[in-house]
Amino acid sequence: MKKISILIVVIFSCFVLVSLKKSTNEAYSAIASTEKIAKHYSIQFKYFQNQVHKLDSLSQLAQSTKDFKAVQLEVQKTRMVYKEIEFIFDYYQTFYNGTFINGAPLPKVSEYYEEGRVIEPSGLQALDEVVQETEYSESNKAYIKLLTQELKQHVDFVALNHLPLRVKSSQIIECMRSGVVRIFSLGLTGFDTPGSLNALQESYVSLQSIETTFLLFEQEVHWEAREKFKTIQNLFKEGKKQLKSSADFNTFDRMTFLKEVINPLYKELYDFQILNKITEEPFKKHAQNYNATNIFAADFLDTNFYSELVYMPLDNPKTIQLGKLLFDEVQLSNNSILSCTSCHDPKKAFADGLPKSMANANGSFTLRNAPTVINAGYASRYFWDLREYNLEKQVTHVIDNNLEFNTSFATIISKLKASEKYNKMFEEAYQGIDKEAVNERSIGNAIAAYVNSLKSFNSPFDKFVRKEITDYPEDAKRGFNLFMGKAACGSCHFAPMFSGTVPPFYIETESEVLGITQGFNLQNPKLDTDRGRVANGVNIDKQPYFKNAFKTVSIRNVALTAPYMHNGSFNTLEEVMDFYNNGGGAGMGLEVPNQTLSAEPLNLSQKEIKDIIAFMESLSDVEYVNK
Repeated sequence: MKKISILIVVIFSCFVLVSLKKSTNEAYSAIASTEKIAKHYSIQFKYFQNQVHKLDSLSQLAQSTKDFKAVQLEVQKTRMVYKEIEFIFDYYQTFYNGTFINGAPLPKVSEYYEEGRVIEPSGLQALDEVVQETEYSESNKAYIKLLTQELKQHVDFVALNHLPLRVKSSQIIECMRSGVVRIFSLGLTGFDTPGSLNALQESYVSLQSIETTFLLFEQEVHWEAREKFKTIQNLFKEGKKQLKSSADFNTFDRMTFLKEVINPLYKELYDFQILNKITEEPFKKHAQNYNATNIFAADFLDTNFYSELVYMPLDNPKTIQLGKLLFDEVQLSNNSILSCTSCHDPKKAFADGLPKSMANANGSFTLRNAPTVINAGYASRYFWDLREYNLEKQVTHVIDNNLEFNTSFATIISKLKASEKYNKMFEEAYQGIDKEAVNERSIGNAIAAYVNSLKSFNSPFDKFVRKEITDYPEDAKRGFNLFMGKAACGSCHFAPMFSGTVPPFYIETESEVLGITQGFNLQNPKLDTDRGRVANGVNIDKQPYFKNAFKTVSIRNVALTAPYMHNGSFNTLEEVMDFYNNGGGAGMGLEVPNQTLSAEPLNLSQKEIKDIIAFMESLSDVEYVNK
């Protein structure tokens, strides 16, 4: 009996030792993988840093046209090297990257760096644009020298704090998934290559770099995740194959790439994380919902990111129900003339079908067109001129405006408190938050909660790219590819919201200067006089380049919400497309300082325009049709 007991103890001890060894090996492998990734990244970053130094040295010495050609090639090479580190660098250094290393080639006032001072265009996108100019003039030469010198300084500065990088497996998975989103939404649209349109080649390098990093997990693949690992390997191969097989930016099939590569990769990388027992601990604060598995899923973006500081979370059913009643309540306006639905009518996809909305006084109109409030919650700033940062506070601007509700919160509170129904609903929703349940913040919160609930992700397009349906018009497929490619629409109306909220982290909401005209007249255009963002009252926006700038709104349900633009000057989508096709106001011969839209014609044929409109029409959600 004693021998048996000893044998059991020995067997058990062996089992424990094997288990401990296995656990130790797994832990070592996990550490080894992250260390490998960090080391590989450091080597690549230093290679990028050295390449930037080489580019700067070359540009400083350049004199002739031949030298200029060499600088052009060196810029392309530098960008390719950058693409190998971008998906990790941008994750950890988002704002610095967007301001100094690879931000859009536009002046900006950063809220994070040198606040209050205009930061002129800098970095790789600015270089990509300027080196494509045909004439190597003295001013062009001096500008290139300045850009490369500044890029060198900025890269050297960030390297001091950025390296060595310590990473976790969960963070690297998130880097890769966001990198996949970036390739599709910024790379393949041409946003990232405004001059060269070298998008396919750069996207290939980006995808290959993500693949290389993913393969460094190979030594720590849990047995349950082995098949998933192989599946992801095959997806990377397929993605590179598709990118390699087409050398033409305009004809690349983005729809197929989205369905067969991008969406599957986004999902499978998450599934791999779960199966491989990698803890879900997102490092970065951004709008992507970590648990989403499709870029066009309803839960891909989380509106809670944009409403973090609200009075009460906007997903409370009681406040949504109350907000719906308040949205249709005429008592909120002076003389009970208007309600929110006067300008945002549910039967008209929450717009009103007018160029400019009816004002509080009979026979007069507001200053701007009423955009739909569907999906309004997916933004960091609100109104056409971006004057508000908080969805909850939007109502304040409407209440105070003499052309709109033309009243005060004190008056509204008095009216609502006189109603037994409203008193009861406010008490149920907000009891205990403040001394009085009916107050300025609770009214704004309730309306914001209802607006935030208006979400649209079930259009025919969404269902098709999620593989929920197979029937989708061929002209709409062609239109999507044009929208995301040749027509350059997707470089401002970013997927998946098709708005100005910038991927891959969807933290900032952009505006554009388009040179909008008064009415649609190609022969005798007149520039609209609305000053837009520069006059919104926000100190940081009082910059010349924000004159005539307006928010880039979503085109989801756009076929239901005519007329278009901030002044309602275009009656049809055909007119909108003709305006863009001609290069906006500047392309039509108007003087438009700081126009962000290229003045060069898009050279779209009438058939191509019809295809793009077919795609936009496929973004109509049946939930909001004939409501």
